[in-house]
Amino acid sequence: MKVGQPGGFDEEKNELVKNTSKYFVLSGFMIDANKILCVEETLKAIKIKYGLNPYHEIKWNTKYKEIDMEYSQIMNMKKEVMEIVKDYKNSIVGIIMDKEYCYKNKEFIKDHNDLYSLALHLLMERFCMQITKSKNTKVPVMLFADSRGNDKNNRLDKNLQISYLRAKNMGTHFVKFPNFCDSLIFVDSDYSAGVQIADFCAGAIFRKYENKDDTFFEILKPSIRKHKNSIEGAGIKLYK
Repeated sequence: MKVGQPGGFDEEKNELVKNTSKYFVLSGFMIDANKILCVEETLKAIKIKYGLNPYHEIKWNTKYKEIDMEYSQIMNMKKEVMEIVKDYKNSIVGIIMDKEYCYKNKEFIKDHNDLYSLALHLLMERFCMQITKSKNTKVPVMLFADSRGNDKNNRLDKNLQISYLRAKNMGTHFVKFPNFCDSLIFVDSDYSAGVQIADFCAGAIFRKYENKDDTFFEILKPSIRKHKNSIEGAGIKLYK
């Protein structure tokens, strides 16, 4: 899931547009399929506790007044959602793109789709590195994403699907992507606990880098992917 705008760069002025985010964050939550039901039930229980419909999505950026909650309530709810992933070590990956750096210094990044594509590529690379650490390296991987389009216009989803297939076929200097299925699977996040968790993870990571507030990031940190006991580069990739 993503937080922050992938676009917002003025090519004529060679700078970010005013009031757009400095960073774009793409985050993913890795989990075995046989464990997702437990995550779903825990997430539903949290929603019920706070008087919300357990079958409706609450996004990280949902305003507390929109769902008739106090500010302190939604903050506590977010902390509880963050706690869900504590039992799933090395399950979180976050890609933080410094947009101004990318647009100014990377010739292959022309627009927001290119930025999104690169972030997806970096995310998949870290997923694959984690998966191939296990003994069963042939396990298939299905990557679910929240749709960026709508019923009338799914052009954004098509662009991302193309980016996914390109990344899958290319791999990177470090790893190939033989485990990933042929299609990126778009879902309505209302019906996917995993996608909702990924959205909250992206929000916590974005808040740390964009707003210098690590309140939620510290709860998330023990579950972020590590290599040699460090999350830097392994689970958290700051591209700048």
